[in-house]
Amino acid sequence: MEIYNAQYVHGPHNLQGPHRTVPTQESSSAAARYAALQDDIQISDEALRLSSLTNNESSSSGIRFDLVNRIRTEIAAGTYDTPDKMDVAVDRMIGQLKPR
Repeated sequence: MEIYNAQYVHGPHNLQGPHRTVPTQESSSAAARYAALQDDIQISDEALRLSSLTNNESSSSGIRFDLVNRIRTEIAAGTYDTPDKMDVAVDRMIGQLKPR
């Protein structure tokens, strides 16, 4: 789909459309200028150091990255869900649903 001169938006038409607007030389050169732009990112040494700290098991966040990574691996391999784990999960869910 191509949209030119968006300020001329109007009501619905059939699938073939009533007309086609040809882009002007000005809009083509603007599009070329924007197409030439590229994103650039620079990460400071401090940000890299902080990132490595959060990925470390001894981080103060309380996240056990070794456990998280093991579970991710098991899920990817299709070995994480076992009948015993499902029984425990169902029992816990039923326990939470019971009125107190």
